[in-house]
Amino acid sequence: MADAAERPGFDAKGEAKRLLRTTREAALATRERAGGAPFVTLAGIASDYDGAPLLLLSTLSSHTKNLAADPSASLLLAAPHRRGDPLNRPRLTLVGALKPAPDPSAKARYLARNPKAKLYAGFADFSMFRFETSAVHFNGGFGKAAPLTPAEIATDLAGAKALLSEEGPLLAEVNARGPAFLSRLAGKAGRWRAVGLDPEGLDLAAGASLARVSFAAPAITPAAWLAALEGCATR
Repeated sequence: MADAAERPGFDAKGEAKRLLRTTREAALATRERAGGAPFVTLAGIASDYDGAPLLLLSTLSSHTKNLAADPSASLLLAAPHRRGDPLNRPRLTLVGALKPAPDPSAKARYLARNPKAKLYAGFADFSMFRFETSAVHFNGGFGKAAPLTPAEIATDLAGAKALLSEEGPLLAEVNARGPAFLSRLAGKAGRWRAVGLDPEGLDLAAGASLARVSFAAPAITPAAWLAALEGCATR
């Protein structure tokens, strides 16, 4: 059976990156602090500018107490299950460590994708964490497993400081273009809104759905980013 990386038309790296950007929840595995056994729970996630998963966790929860003793963890992200065999859907396993993410942008990006979390995000026991990946396992479905490295699924932020600092105004500008423009970007009708950007594209949300607009090439300045987005809208 051919490796997925050798299959014409199958972009393992692109599919893995899309999962990072369009998945709202993940299975989180930590080491049980009393003995080290695997302990798996469900967590909401978002993505940082470079694609690293961001999690909002309560210090009162068992998994966060486990992380305080040992930050090593694993995440499983999977595409939504609609029909057919659930094992034929793409999924991404990340191995690494969860570390505190005090930068305000981490919480802002998380809440943009998970607005209902605003109900408890301000509680004293909730804090943001960022997943630092050391190993990757990607499976795009039957016969589509592919070897990938952490660097291959990360978005390069070199030279993009000005772009990232303008995220708020740029997203407001995109949202001001109206529903028809946003639906064209998403590829289907809906009450879409722009919720996050990075040099490789734009993230959109409509209720519980997320969509990704991926650029053909990275854009690291605000002007270049807007031009790349306009190109996607006219494709």
